[in-house]
Amino acid sequence: MSALQEHLESLVASVDGVARRQGDPVAFAHRYARPEDQEIAALFAAVMAFGRVSLFWPVLERIFAVADAAGGPAAWLRAVDAREVEASFAGVSYRWTRAEDLAVFALGVALATRTSGGLEPLLGDGPVRDALGGLVDALREGAVRAAADLGRPVASFEELPLGVRHLLPHPRQGSACKRLNLFMRWMVRDRGDGVDLGLWTRLSSRDLVIPVDTHVLRIARLVGLTARKDGSWRTAEDITAALRKFDADDPVRFDFALAHLGISGGCQGRRLPDVCGACALTTLCRA
Repeated sequence: MSALQEHLESLVASVDGVARRQGDPVAFAHRYARPEDQEIAALFAAVMAFGRVSLFWPVLERIFAVADAAGGPAAWLRAVDAREVEASFAGVSYRWTRAEDLAVFALGVALATRTSGGLEPLLGDGPVRDALGGLVDALREGAVRAAADLGRPVASFEELPLGVRHLLPHPRQGSACKRLNLFMRWMVRDRGDGVDLGLWTRLSSRDLVIPVDTHVLRIARLVGLTARKDGSWRTAEDITAALRKFDADDPVRFDFALAHLGISGGCQGRRLPDVCGACALTTLCRA
C-alpha cells in the first residue's frame, strides 16, 4: 500500500458517513423509503446542489414540500401538469435559476419519465460518459417539450434560459458534470456506508467517475492525484484513474470524504497549522 493510499484510507475511516449525510444533499433522498421516490428526490437534490449548502437547502425544502403534498416525488411527477407546476414554484428561485426555470425542469423530468417508467431506462449504452449522456439527452428533450407546454416554445435546448441549461450539463461538451456524477454515485454505488443508495444495476461502482467540484479538485492537486487545473470531464477521469489504482472496483468511494474535507473547512488550500494538524492527508499535502 502506497503512502497516499494509506492516508486516503485513514481519511475515509475518519468520516462518519451516516452522521455527515444529514448536512449533505443526499439526505433528501434518504427521507423516502420507496426507490421510485428516492430516485426522483436524488435527481432534484443533486442538480440544485451548487453554491453554499445554507442557500440551496431551503429551495430544496420548498421543492419537496410541493412533492410531498402530492404524495411524494414520484406521484407528484406522474400527475403534475403545466399549470400546476408553474403555480407551485411561484416565488421560488436560487441564484440564476428562477421559478419558471424550475417549472420547465420539473415538468421536463415528468414528461421524460412518464414513458420510460423511471430514470434508469433513460441511460445511454456504454461507459458512464455515454450512459450519463443518454440520460441528459432525454431530460433535455423533456425540458424542450415542457417549455412548449408552458407557453414558451424553443427550437432547441440551447435556447432555453441559463437557469434551465445549468441544471443539465453534458459530458460530451467537456463539463465535469459534478452534480450529475454525484447523482450517478448515489444511484449506482452500494457499499453499505449509509450514504449512497445503490438503486441502479445497469452500471457498477467500477464504472463511475468522481464528482469534481472546487474542493475535490483542490485537494486532488495538493496530494498529487492530478496535475490538471481545469474542472473538466478529462480532469474528473484523470482523478478517477488515479483512485482506481487504489480500488479498481470502487474508485469513487473516496469522494464523500474528500468533498467533506473541503466543505467542512478542514482543507482551505494553504498551510494553516491549527487546521492542517487534524487532517489525515497533511504529511503528503503540497500546500
